[in-house]
Amino acid sequence: MKEKLIPHENIKSGTTDWQLTRVRPDNSQDRTPFIEGYCSRQSVKAGETLDIMVSTSPVESYKIDIYHIGNYNGTGGRLVKTIGPLKGIEQKVPDPGEKNIHECNWDISASFEIPADLISGVYIGKLRTLPSRNDEPYWESYILFIVKDERPVDILFQCSDNTWQSYNRLPSN
Repeated sequence: MKEKLIPHENIKSGTTDWQLTRVRPDNSQDRTPFIEGYCSRQSVKAGETLDIMVSTSPVESYKIDIYHIGNYNGTGGRLVKTIGPLKGIEQKVPDPGEKNIHECNWDISASFEIPADLISGVYIGKLRTLPSRNDEPYWESYILFIVKDERPVDILFQCSDNTWQSYNRLPSN
């Protein structure tokens, strides 16, 4: 009998904390340079390591809360890991290359080994600055990745993360 992982996962306690509450885009409305990032790979399997690149401008400490996206009694996500606090760095916005392609090549800010008990699905990392003073605002943004496995499934969810990354609006310098 095939194990029903998704229904079993969705009875776990969820949270709405995965939702962004403070986003501040720049003047172009295309970026949130206060904190932004990307992953080394779009999809990973249990046991593999995902590198995460993050830039904060101005330089500020931050944390990464990783959530599995699902039903969870209507909350939409479940916290599976917190990484940090981490020391932020401002990473260089790349100059446009051939055909206006921008390749960041940022330094690795954190690595996340995918635990064996994470089920396949969509995961987001909520990046959040940690201001040094209580009267300063925090800022948030997302990274996205997929955990995959080899089990047969009844349905397939296709996520267009390569398309999102290919057509992002990283501005030219």
